[in-house]
Order: sequence, then structure tokens, then C-alpha cells
Amino acid sequence: MSVGLNEMERYVLEEHIEDFKDGIIGRRELLRRVTFITGGTAASLSVLATLGCNVDQPVARSAAPSAAAPASAAATAAAATAAAALPYASPPPAKTTDGITVQEKDPRIVAGKADVKAADGATLIGYFSRPSAAGRFPGIVVIHENRGTTEHIRDVTRRFATAGFAAVAIDVLSRSGGADKLTDAAAYAAELAKRALPEQVADEKAALDFLKAQPQVDAARIGMTGYCFGGGVTFACVSAGLDLKAAVPFYGPKPADISGLAKTKTAVLGVFGAEDTRVNAGIPDLEAALKQAGVPVLMKQYPGANHAFHNDTGDRFVSQQARLAWVDTIEWFRKYL
Repeated sequence: MSVGLNEMERYVLEEHIEDFKDGIIGRRELLRRVTFITGGTAASLSVLATLGCNVDQPVARSAAPSAAAPASAAATAAAATAAAALPYASPPPAKTTDGITVQEKDPRIVAGKADVKAADGATLIGYFSRPSAAGRFPGIVVIHENRGTTEHIRDVTRRFATAGFAAVAIDVLSRSGGADKLTDAAAYAAELAKRALPEQVADEKAALDFLKAQPQVDAARIGMTGYCFGGGVTFACVSAGLDLKAAVPFYGPKPADISGLAKTKTAVLGVFGAEDTRVNAGIPDLEAALKQAGVPVLMKQYPGANHAFHNDTGDRFVSQQARLAWVDTIEWFRKYL
């Protein structure tokens, strides 16, 4: 790995650089974020230069439709009507501020905090949602972005519950207090960079085992999804051979070691924004490895969307494409779980 960075540090820095190049953050905020990892401004400037980032000249990219301008009233109304026609919750027609589209007390579901035991005995901060109806349901492990188990991620588990799945999300920095304690997104990302990918995979295995142990979950039908950082961890979990029938990584960066993908039995739908050139560079290798395994695989790019387009609290949210990707996700899990 160049400039002495480990895999996670490089990932976090590339996320910050992409935000800078897209104009989401300025020079001062970029340096502040990077310094959490490097420890000083001089070191930050050196690392950024080595990674090809000129802090004095951000490169403007084509913005996703929702980032360039608010959706028209007609488009928003059409998206709301289409979402309302679905028999389950989906991404909202416009950006949210609180990340909530399904209330925790929604009568369709049962949702709340859950303690998940890690292999080392640590208690992981978890959130579990399931349908309120009687029965046993397929399970989904949801892996958060590089900001922890935010309200948006908890909401995603609740959306799954409205669609007939039980879902759990853990905070991979639970040992450090998770997102509730590390409220500065840059500080959270820097702490995240210290955790080796195999350690994170082990914690997601604990989440999977938690799901299997729930009386409302069919232990033979477990899937996984993740977003941004979590998409990359999803690929890593599939490569590590976790017992998953299906997986849907959202714009996940390719892990350094994907050798296990060629032997997986997991059906994989990869969700990518067509404008997310940095992450999309890894698609050919991911697809080739999965095809070698002979499993169902689809690497789908959504036009007019960039990285993180599914997050309705973020600057790159694209409601129409987020909804399409969500429907594809639900259908993929219904088919292969």
C-alpha cells in the first residue's frame, strides 16, 4: 500500500478526497478530516499530494440531478405516488433531515436496540427490526457507512421489516462508543481506519449469528447489504465465506483480497452509481471473480447517480434512482433468500 497507509486508512482518505473534489467540503475541512489520521497538517498535505489531490484546485464533477437542483414539484409528486404504490417502505421522494421514513412504532414492525455478542466477548451496539406479524422471516445484516449506525441506517432496517425481512445493524466501533459517542463524522472515520478489515468481518459474523438465533428468523435464509464502506465490507464478508444466501453491496469499494469471491455460493447484486468512477473501477475484477464462482451475479449501474446516492440524508441523494435500487434489492432478496 502506497505512502504507508493500510487498506482502511486509504479508503477513508479517498472518501474525504472525493467529497473535496465534488465540492461538498472545502480545503479547510478536508485538511481537518485528514489530520485525524495523519496527526498533523504537514503530514496531511504530503499524503494528499501523494494520493494525487491538489488541495488548492478542487476538480468540479458533474453533479447528480438532486445535487444540482431541487427536484421539480411534479417530479417529487410522481416519485411520492410511485413510492406509495409499493407494498413496503422505500426511499423518500426528497432529502430528509432526520433520516426517518418508517417510525419505530410503526404497527407493521417491531424494532429497537439489541445487544450483539462479538467473538471476543464485547457487546456490540445493535438495532433489530422485524415484521410484527407472526411467522419466521428471512434475515438481513445491514452494514453502515463510515459514519456508524445512524438514524438513517436504523431506518433502513425498518424498511426491510416492512418488506417482510428481519434485519440487524451493528456499529463496528461499538468498543469505542459507536456513532452516539463519536458524533464528529471525521473522528468516527479516523477511528474506523484503525480497525482491520478481518476484525470488522468477524463482527458482522456475530451479527449474522445473532439473526440466526432469533426465533422469528429462518436461519437458513440470511442475506447481507452494506453502503459505501459497508458495501466494501459486504464484499469482504462474501469473500470470507460467511453463510449468506444473497448479498447486495451498495457502491462498495473492492477489497484488497477478493480471492474468496471465486468460491462463494452467495448470489450477488452490486449496486453502483454510474458517475461513481472511483468505486466503479473495481467492478470488472469483482464481476470476473463472482462469475468464476458460477453464482447469480449482476453489477448494475444507475444513470445520473454518484456515490452514496441511496442515503436520503446526504448531498448525493437521488430519490428516483434510490427507489429503483431499493426495489431491485428487495426483489433480489426475495428471489434468492
